[in-house]
Amino acid sequence: MVRRAKSIVIHRPVDDVFEYMNDVSREPEWQPQLIEAEQSPAGATAVGSRRRYVSEFMGKQLVNTYVVKVYEPNTRLVVETTKDSVLDATSEILWETVPEGTRVTMVLEGRPKGALRFVPASILESTFEKEVMTTLKRLKERLER
Repeated sequence: MVRRAKSIVIHRPVDDVFEYMNDVSREPEWQPQLIEAEQSPAGATAVGSRRRYVSEFMGKQLVNTYVVKVYEPNTRLVVETTKDSVLDATSEILWETVPEGTRVTMVLEGRPKGALRFVPASILESTFEKEVMTTLKRLKERLER
């Protein structure tokens, strides 16, 4: 099981940061590995909403579907992959008001399935680490423009 948690402070109010990050259609703007992102049903996020992501990971195109398990606006979002995904994963995002603006913490936990389970754990861990940091830096750049 690979688990990574990273945080970054964004100099914007929590409402602004959450609103931007909660728009699934905008996720490819700040998540560099994402090619497509969509939510069903369309509209407001709720527990039980499904999010389908097409991403590129280690040179391969992957499709994963996540189900929203916890949805607390401006505070916390937890999503888990469905059985048909190429990864058993849980993703948690936390938003916290701090004097400088908003601290965003991303916690990713995953276990590869299928062919990905043969990739050495050290390679998966370093790739996860790099992707989480790149994602947070890109998010900060976009929101602080």
